[in-house]
Formats: sequence, structure tokens, C-alpha cells
Amino acid sequence: MASIGKATNRQIIFIAAVSEPGSAGVDPHTYNALMDTGAQQTMVSEKVIQEVGLQAIGHINIVPVTGAPVPTEKYRVRLDIPIASAMALPGGRSTHHEVRRGMDLEVGKLFYSPTNHDILVGMDFLSAFHITMYADNFILSN
Repeated sequence: MASIGKATNRQIIFIAAVSEPGSAGVDPHTYNALMDTGAQQTMVSEKVIQEVGLQAIGHINIVPVTGAPVPTEKYRVRLDIPIASAMALPGGRSTHHEVRRGMDLEVGKLFYSPTNHDILVGMDFLSAFHITMYADNFILSN
């Protein structure tokens, strides 16, 4: 199963679903997510925190490219991404449906206000998937 998309302006943005941890993705809110293979920690915007109703469970220090640690709140969420599934049927027909794959994980609060995404997806989440990038295309599979 795989999710296929295109990179725009050298950024991979896809739709991700956020819900309460332990909910297995029930009643999720969906947001634009930026894939960042250079980030170790997944982070969410204030908008996600407010809309999902997340409660801080502590603090963490994030070390951005500037090298100076930035303290921020930590939250526990369920994060899922759509993975497309196609199956060949007899007679040359096929079926296509979308399922979500993801996990519960701890995320930090973004310390900046992005304009094109509300989730920065780091390697703590992405390491559970296989990423293929070629030209301006990407495939995210499990």
C-alpha cells in the first residue's frame, strides 16, 4: 500500500489526520503536513492543539538548525496518514480505497507559525514508513 504525491517548491506536503491518542484515528481532524526528513521530532501548530483539544504533558527542547535549543510544550497524539490501496479484480477490473496508517506519539508545539502546513512530520513518525522520492514525485508506503 502506498501514498503517492508530488513535491511543490521542493516541499512534500500531504494530508495527515490528528486525533486523541489511543483513539485509533476515530473522529480525526485533517491538516496539511510537511515531510521533514531532517527533523527528528514531529511538531504541531497551535491550531492543531486548539482544534483537537490537546493538553500539554510536559516540555521538551527542540534544537533547530540555528543550534540554540528552543523550549516548547509536549503533547501526545494519534497521527495517521492516508495510504492508498488498489486491488486487481477478475476481468481486468480494480478497486481503490483509502486506509489510514499511523501511530500514537509525542509531538512538540511548533515555535513558529507556518503558512502552508500545520504539522511538521519528523523521523520519529516517518521511520515507520518507506519513502521513495524521484524528481518531484514521492511514494510513502508501509
